[in-house]
Amino acid sequence: MSIHDMDDVDLRRGDIACTILCQMDFRTNPQNWWLGYGPLTVDGVEYQGTGDVIKLSSMSITYGMSAGMVRFDIPNASPEMVARCDGQALEVNSRRCQIFYQLYSLTYEEGEHQGRLIGDPISMFVGLMRDMHSTSTADSRNIELEAYGRMSRQAKPPYGRWTDADQRARHAGDKGLALLPTLKNKAITWLPGS
Repeated sequence: MSIHDMDDVDLRRGDIACTILCQMDFRTNPQNWWLGYGPLTVDGVEYQGTGDVIKLSSMSITYGMSAGMVRFDIPNASPEMVARCDGQALEVNSRRCQIFYQLYSLTYEEGEHQGRLIGDPISMFVGLMRDMHSTSTADSRNIELEAYGRMSRQAKPPYGRWTDADQRARHAGDKGLALLPTLKNKAITWLPGS
């Protein structure tokens, strides 16, 4: 059932809450987590609870030619986490990240939380991760990871540049641009037609 199939009365009872689900497609160890405690399974995908360990920057709705960015922050990282963070460019950069809203019910029965999910997850951000780094001082350790929306790579040529390497990647075996570097600073004499 989708949230759009629910009556407004059910959504305004005062016991509906929202959480964040996140899927990070790290190269060797993809992670799914949610801002809660314990494991949570949504549509067959299991998410691990992070509680209040991971902080998300504010997100804005992007439109036109603008591109959104989200910053993930671990303000009280352990020394082990900081050590694993450094040198992870291949593991993180240009890997997919998706963030969802998930509504759930806050009902209590017999003094026990009986939360149930409401509707399907609502995708609110899809982007590529890059620029994970850590900072450490005598008093604190911090890890930051940024993810940029799909529109952030607009300046990149859609099919590569006009270089020999890019041309061979597009068309294997093509040598049409192989001599291009040798033409740099070379004067070309054009002969007039006879």
